[in-house]
Amino acid sequence: MKSTVLAVLLCIALSVPAIADEIKIEGGGTAISTVFLPIKRRYEKMHGDYLTIVQSSAVKGLIALSEGKVDIAAGAHPLEDIIAGAAKEGVVLDRSKFVSTQVGENELVVIANRASEVTRLSKEQLKGVFTGKISNWKEVGGKDMAVTVVWGKETEAQNVQFTRIALDGEAVTGARHDATTYRNIAETVAGLPGSIGVTSHEMTTAATRSIDTIAIVSPIYAITRGNPNPKVQSVIDFYKTEYGFLQ
Repeated sequence: MKSTVLAVLLCIALSVPAIADEIKIEGGGTAISTVFLPIKRRYEKMHGDYLTIVQSSAVKGLIALSEGKVDIAAGAHPLEDIIAGAAKEGVVLDRSKFVSTQVGENELVVIANRASEVTRLSKEQLKGVFTGKISNWKEVGGKDMAVTVVWGKETEAQNVQFTRIALDGEAVTGARHDATTYRNIAETVAGLPGSIGVTSHEMTTAATRSIDTIAIVSPIYAITRGNPNPKVQSVIDFYKTEYGFLQ
């Protein structure tokens, strides 16, 4: 009788699925929207673990990682830049405690409202438009229409990368139209005649025109405390295997 009861209990135990783990990820919009949100549903389905994803900023993600609140800090900045950003907020972090792993690359795309009729900009023209030196589309072969630069307030990593590559470090025009997220940039450009903006490749739509210009690529990093543990490594490997964007 006792052996029968034990056998039944063993069968019940074996039939109960293992408790799923939660892998917490926090970081900037570029990294979150490009790498981690796209894999969330499929990763959870295939691995059985949950990805809890918070979009804030690379700095906030790294601070949360240092405090043990998340497993991965995600960003499109080199780790040294993120640590410098944390220091500006009064948080001093030890570089030796973190490991930064490149998981992919994000292609930034310059988009314009279709009313301008411009399809191509050289680097000098692109720089002129975004710094305010070119203020009318007719100066670059388009309609006689004022240029409005749409700039994201919540797209810090993208802004830094774009400014560095496209503007040679010069500041974007102060006479800009502020937007928030990548999606909001695309939506604003679609609805505002004469406007131009930069967003991630995933946010382009038929409602805007992609401008043929210089390549602007932003690396995406997963930062961990020490080397990635097996669960975190499985997330990194899943993105590489399933999406193949690692260069």
